[in-house]
Amino acid sequence: MNSRLAKVLTILAWLANWLLILWINFAAELSLMMHFVAIPVLLISTAISAGRLLEESINQQVPYSQ
Repeated sequence: MNSRLAKVLTILAWLANWLLILWINFAAELSLMMHFVAIPVLLISTAISAGRLLEESINQQVPYSQ
């Protein structure tokens, strides 16, 4: 798969997940599962995916010549 397409799909998946959590936050009653499971899992998965994208973009850059 094209790496640019993969990045776009990853970003769209993040946005969909965040919109789902935002919608659930306002539509559902308060829940311990939301606060202690769903939101931390979303934050951790977002951080891991962002780290992978950042690592890929750093690896694609031209290394510095000394």
